[in-house]
Amino acid sequence: MTTINVVFFGALKESVGRSELAFELSQDMTVQALREILAKQLSNTALLDDHIKASINFEFARMTDVVSLETANEVAFFPPVTGG
Repeated sequence: MTTINVVFFGALKESVGRSELAFELSQDMTVQALREILAKQLSNTALLDDHIKASINFEFARMTDVVSLETANEVAFFPPVTGG
């Protein structure tokens, strides 16, 4: 099992009510599977919006990309427009 840091940005951070959390990754999974688990755990369907973007270890990721036990340290989710 590996603990990864999950980060939320922009309006998604406000919707979820936190900027980050630690997630116990017990197996490799797609970004989509991870966000479905998180949406259920956090009781927040905003994570399932089709416009939500993601990154794995600071690199943009598709929902079909794999969050790997061996290489993933951080997964971030953010709305399509994140202001500074």
